[in-house]
Amino acid sequence: MQITIKTLPDVSRSIHERGPPTTESEELLRVVETFGVVLKPMHSDMEDPNLMSYFIVDVPDTTTTQHVITRLRQLGAIEAAYVKPPDELP
Repeated sequence: MQITIKTLPDVSRSIHERGPPTTESEELLRVVETFGVVLKPMHSDMEDPNLMSYFIVDVPDTTTTQHVITRLRQLGAIEAAYVKPPDELP
């Protein structure tokens, strides 16, 4: 499964190493590490600040997905966190 997240602009700049670390970006990275998942940029080669704020997290199962989403939504760094819907009908 895949979680899509949208971060605040200063958090995304920090994660992309285009700005100084922030308290929020460091907290986000700690939470991701705690769950043993990887935060990957959705648009890695983009300069657009809006697109830079989207990331994906691959999770192994539904239970983990719900725990990760619940925790991410508690962070000040996160504007949105949701499960990526299927690309096509079942």
